[in-house]
Amino acid sequence: MSKRLLAAFVVWGILVSVARAGEPPAKGDQDRIAKLCKQLGEGEFGSKSACEQLIQIGEPAMPALLKALKDSRPQARWWAVAAVAALAADEGYTAILDVLHNDPDAFVRSTAVYYLRHYLKKDKDIWPEVEKALADKHAEVARWALRLMAEDGYPDFDKKLREILASGSPELRSYAMDHVRSMGDKGKAYLPLVRQLLSTADPRVRYDALHASVVLMDGGQLELLRETYRNDKDPLVQEGALRCATVIPEPPVESIEFFIQGLSNDDAKVRETAAKLLRKGCKQYFGFDAKQPLPVREAAVKKWREWYEANRAKLQWHPDLRKFLLAGQRPETPEAEAGDAKE
Repeated sequence: MSKRLLAAFVVWGILVSVARAGEPPAKGDQDRIAKLCKQLGEGEFGSKSACEQLIQIGEPAMPALLKALKDSRPQARWWAVAAVAALAADEGYTAILDVLHNDPDAFVRSTAVYYLRHYLKKDKDIWPEVEKALADKHAEVARWALRLMAEDGYPDFDKKLREILASGSPELRSYAMDHVRSMGDKGKAYLPLVRQLLSTADPRVRYDALHASVVLMDGGQLELLRETYRNDKDPLVQEGALRCATVIPEPPVESIEFFIQGLSNDDAKVRETAAKLLRKGCKQYFGFDAKQPLPVREAAVKKWREWYEANRAKLQWHPDLRKFLLAGQRPETPEAEAGDAKE
């Protein structure tokens, strides 16, 4: 299940309205409820429409929804979790906890932990269960537990975030840094902890720490990226250093020189990333191909260096286009930009 689908699913869950009914269902309604519960699991992603209709039916649908939590199809189970949590009946809370603890599907467990938020309105202390989900064997479940903590007022979230940055699993640390990046100026309070992760053992964490540092820093980002590129020999981190130059709000013209340096990297993927960044940022090509033999690549790199040295004093950053253009050069129209993006 993609992160994008999960995010869309969650947004829908936040916005859905709940209509409750107290009367037991008539025979016709029972048949309709059974049909809708079956539809919950139909298709690759199940049926949001069936879920919405069951929520509108309200409490009379609860017995069938509780059964649907045990459906063999994960699609039916995650939509059943959404409906049960939206109704927020007391009997549903225990059932959702059982899903969170025991369901074999990580997406269903992710849905269960995030949808515990509905029970905050009923004064349920959901946080001990959310804390346990941080240790789930699948990192996505932990990610949604952390998101719930951030969004719904986990007590002393600052302390928990610092604990995760200091000693969490690699995946959880990365998710924590995602959150820190999204905090804007408030995230700068965590910058010292994030910078410490630049020397951790996991290259993925180092990459994420580098990205978060560049976002949070007020200056000196390119110097940090160059230092990291020079000292960290892992291709993932070196590629990340090149990419992170693009998130500097106003990258200095020396960024081009940094990308040209990447063209000579020993790793083909790093070279290709450097070439793409140069093509996109400068609209120059010079025939560089990351997979060509070394002499061919060196000839193209020489052309890049010559062009840069001849034009660096005239290159100006255009934030609307995210490109370096020569002084006096006519910016491309949005239509031209859209065409380039498709190439």
